[in-house]
Amino acid sequence: MTDCADQRSKLLESGKEFEVSEARALVSNIIEDCPIDTEDRFHNVFFHEICPLVVIAEHIGDKQTRLSFTGEKFRFDGLIRFGDELKEKKVELTVAIDGRNDALQMELMKKRGDAPGFQKIQSSGTKKNRKFGANESRMVSSDNHDRTTFSLLEDALNLKLWKANTNENYRGAWLGIIFDDWFCPSVDRKKKRFDPICDRVLEGVAGGDGPFSRVFFIGVSRQYIFDSSETMGFGN
Repeated sequence: MTDCADQRSKLLESGKEFEVSEARALVSNIIEDCPIDTEDRFHNVFFHEICPLVVIAEHIGDKQTRLSFTGEKFRFDGLIRFGDELKEKKVELTVAIDGRNDALQMELMKKRGDAPGFQKIQSSGTKKNRKFGANESRMVSSDNHDRTTFSLLEDALNLKLWKANTNENYRGAWLGIIFDDWFCPSVDRKKKRFDPICDRVLEGVAGGDGPFSRVFFIGVSRQYIFDSSETMGFGN
């Protein structure tokens, strides 16, 4: 576990610069060898900030690309330097996930060993006296799932656009929105299902009218990324 602690500390060191290959290796090692409790604060930082920043850097970068995680002292989540002149871009990251339901799923998993996916968890009470309902798995309409995904992505984007009014660091920065893409098992199916949804979410900011110069949607699987510069015609 000492190696795991060392790797965590290395990733969390504010401002430490990594090559993409180095960051990718650290992330892979932690996922494969270091159990992360869902109640551990590192869980959300790792899966919702560190992993997606690496995915973005892999997507846009080359051997010269560098990235760093900025930590709590900054009003954005990371920096990526890329290109021949190592142009620097601030990156802000946010999640489009039903946080309460996600937490209840994890709590139910610990209690029962399994929990239904892609549906609301029935429960009552607080964490100290929680009572769960039957919570039996049932068929989920793909249309309903798509509508839920669209709403979560749209709400996450709109909230960041609103917050941009009071955070000058967002002007010209890149925005990454992380969402649950496990509904589709393969990369091809992910693109077929989620690309049209992401297109629709970005229709209101097409042309770069918003504060963010480029927007990415990243699946928590780390297998899917949507880049506004490739399909919506804006991004720099």
